[in-house]
Amino acid sequence: MDQIALMKIFVSESEDLLANLEQGLMSLEADTADDEVIHMIFRVAHTLKGNAGITGIDAIVSFAHVMEGVLDRVRSHALPVSHELITLLLNAGDVLKEMVSAAAAGAVVTLTEEHQLVLDRFAPFAGDGAAKAEAGADATSPRAPSGPSVFAIDMRFREDIFATGQDPALLLQELGALGEVLQIQTDVSRLPPLDQAEATRCYLSWRMLLSTNASRSDLEAVFLFVMEDNEIRIEDVTKSFAGRREAQAADKKLGELLVEQGVVQQADVLEVVSAQRKVGELLIEAGKVKRDELNKVLAKQEAARRVRQNSSIRVDTDKLDGLVNLVGELVICVAQVNQNARDAAATHEARIAAAEVLVQISRDLQDQAMSLRMVPVRETFDRFKRAARDVAEQLGKFVIVEATGIETELDKNVIEQLADPLKHMIRNCISHGIESPAERIAAGKSDTGRVFLRAAQREGRIIIEVADDGRGVDPERVLAKARELGLVPPGKTLSEREIYELLFAPGFSTAAQVNEISGRGVGLDVVKRNVQELRGTVEIESELGKGTTFRIRLPLTLAIIDGMTAKVGPETVTIPLLAVIELIEPAAGVIKTVAGKGELVDVRGELLPMVRLSDVFDFPRADPKTVESKVVVVENQGRKFGVMVDRVLGMEQAVIKPLDRSFALFSRLDGRYERPEGIAGATILGDGSIGLILDVHGIERMAFGGDRDPRDTREARAGRDARDGRVGAAA
Repeated sequence: MDQIALMKIFVSESEDLLANLEQGLMSLEADTADDEVIHMIFRVAHTLKGNAGITGIDAIVSFAHVMEGVLDRVRSHALPVSHELITLLLNAGDVLKEMVSAAAAGAVVTLTEEHQLVLDRFAPFAGDGAAKAEAGADATSPRAPSGPSVFAIDMRFREDIFATGQDPALLLQELGALGEVLQIQTDVSRLPPLDQAEATRCYLSWRMLLSTNASRSDLEAVFLFVMEDNEIRIEDVTKSFAGRREAQAADKKLGELLVEQGVVQQADVLEVVSAQRKVGELLIEAGKVKRDELNKVLAKQEAARRVRQNSSIRVDTDKLDGLVNLVGELVICVAQVNQNARDAAATHEARIAAAEVLVQISRDLQDQAMSLRMVPVRETFDRFKRAARDVAEQLGKFVIVEATGIETELDKNVIEQLADPLKHMIRNCISHGIESPAERIAAGKSDTGRVFLRAAQREGRIIIEVADDGRGVDPERVLAKARELGLVPPGKTLSEREIYELLFAPGFSTAAQVNEISGRGVGLDVVKRNVQELRGTVEIESELGKGTTFRIRLPLTLAIIDGMTAKVGPETVTIPLLAVIELIEPAAGVIKTVAGKGELVDVRGELLPMVRLSDVFDFPRADPKTVESKVVVVENQGRKFGVMVDRVLGMEQAVIKPLDRSFALFSRLDGRYERPEGIAGATILGDGSIGLILDVHGIERMAFGGDRDPRDTREARAGRDARDGRVGAAA
């Protein structure tokens, strides 16, 4: 395997390991006596160190080794788990993330001064053994060892070791990363005749002589997961190899020997070596190559060294098996369609049947492929538990994060783009919403605040909520601040929803003072912008003294939806099928009007508010003689209303495309709306024309306003008006 491919694997696995490390540390802080979590954290540090050793990143090896030593003391109950230790380990995890990111970018990974400061903070937790080890490095100690030790390591593995998920080759590589392999012998005595050998079994054994500065415990840690079930023997044979060590001087470079003897410093050797002329410069001077040609080759070399960080995703094997099976069915069906096309004797019905099967398989294949992109929100929520902890610690507050709906699946691209919005909302909840411990106690609350992360799938959309049990939003204070900033003209009255919308204005903040967390008015405007780019909406609900809820509504996927296609004037629109309840053909008297309220549609005695899309979007009206008006009953957040269209074309799948602002619809509506909330995107129709994909939630807000109280919906008011005799038939 080449170095670039190896580095890609290392980066991908390290990111997963560090995510598990952070999640484990957060769990350990909640339950410091959970031995299973402690063992998991230790294994993460050990595995990361081994992987870095195989890849040749010594800085990560040495840093993770210190962490591993401290975690080993925690594992053996020699060191208690404390808040300070958890904080230090989280900071150490951040350092490892920086190192992995540097390795992914192709940079040389080194221990910086900041990294060393974190390592120095481990000293109080390292115990007497570490202190003695440091003292052993003192030249005044007569027993201080000179040079590395030599170990003989015998490894005889069980034949079915591959079935346990272990690979002896990786263990050998990890040993080699700890020092210099002086000799390695392979025992083939268990190897059967070739025709009887099984590729999945391990028949070989090894004996390695390793020169290393590592201790016996470090070597034993390499075999942490295989020591019990396999024959592993480690013996210190340093004395018998003393003469061999002296003989190795003949193979060393002069600079290495001078440094070992203390004649010169390592920096002096590096300075002289760096001053040597490079091959490329010498070739240019000799006229053998042109500088631009050399630069092109160097650029290619640099590009080859740089590791590309491709976004990856873990997929269940069941999903992949289903995908492969569908591809097999597709191949068979395509062959059948081709056969029918060439066979003149094939009936029209046979060709239609084959085409229908092909359509069904393509739909199933599409659904299966789309499911590969869906991942649970669990990892995203777990990641922000750490962010909440850091912010609360900075502000001197106590906060617990509670997550529900963690198995809700969402498109991976959507999850990645949600990182910033969620981070800003959590910081806002802790900074502005959660009170200080003293304030909470005075208000009769627990001194520990709570932030709730919730996810659910409803009405064809993903609902994500970030809530707190803090002080809530004071509408009067927000409005006063907005007037002070000139965002609201004097004397203008705003609804509660409109006041909450002011919190999303760029530069708006109610913080009394600016700090590292808040006060600059940067945050919620980013939330709104990012959510809108995902074709979603964000809204705020709050109650003074009780808390605040940020609610994000997002589409299930950014790619394809099932929809009902209809004509409205000259425009073709698609209504997401998951929001459609039923389709009715309005008979005489079904559509009614309410004085000053608008139109209602009578659905089996239930009066629902109705909207004409031609009115909402200023579409040109079609000739009444050519239309076949239909009312599509849709649902949003449990509230139903009717959408009138001129003609229903059928059910189709729509590939969602972003709607550019050059579209004529924007210019028509800019005078009334910041953006047409009722449009989720566009799609390319079968005839090549552009169709609009509707957003039911946005249509409701455009048609009826955003202040529909669930306890006092328009249909409820309409029902009261009907009882009062204020309803008349529509013209």
